[in-house]
Amino acid sequence: MFRSRLDLSPQAADEAARLVSEDELVMAEALDRPGDGRAFLCARALTRRVLGWVLDRHPAGIEFCRTEHGRLALVDREVCFSVSYAEGELLVAVSRKSEVGVDIHDSEVTYNEDLHLALTEGEMRLLRRLSPSARQMFFLGLWARKEAVLRAVGYGLRVPPDEVDVLLEDGKGTVAVPLPHGGGVIEVHVRDLPSGRETVAAVAAAGAVTGLHAWTFTPHVGAALWNAG
Repeated sequence: MFRSRLDLSPQAADEAARLVSEDELVMAEALDRPGDGRAFLCARALTRRVLGWVLDRHPAGIEFCRTEHGRLALVDREVCFSVSYAEGELLVAVSRKSEVGVDIHDSEVTYNEDLHLALTEGEMRLLRRLSPSARQMFFLGLWARKEAVLRAVGYGLRVPPDEVDVLLEDGKGTVAVPLPHGGGVIEVHVRDLPSGRETVAAVAAAGAVTGLHAWTFTPHVGAALWNAG
């Protein structure tokens, strides 16, 4: 698990534009909200740097593709990975053994009653017991877990999120995920990640988990282990 500050300065954006693919430049141009294109390019470039460090390759040699279900992957599939970013922070989950998912959210995502469609009945009952001021971060925590889990199984929102219960004790556990088209049920390991006061994050793995090693990554420097468990 890698955590890095996402530099969105003009200099960082210029460096990112030289590192990403032509297709990614086009994708960035198509994003509507001001700043989204720059954040997308900087995140893609930083992800290449993280994976380059893991695989001992130059970042420019990291090639991405899309799986049949649309998830981002390495062309050579040497490792499985997942990426999420918010509030100037980028998370990259990496595994050599199983598919992984990661998600981080900030308070820009505002809870409202329309979002109850994403929750199971049990999650909704618990949320409604909370004060209005507490519901926002509680919902974000649930949504981060769901996103991480659904990314780990590789189907994303093809799996209805209201069918995936992510209420956990102590912020970690195993979640049962029903696969589309009668594909059965898969168990996914998920746990919350330490985050800032206005953000929540979670990581998940669709296979056996022997431990979580958390690294802080600095571009042009490398990674330093800051936690293992």
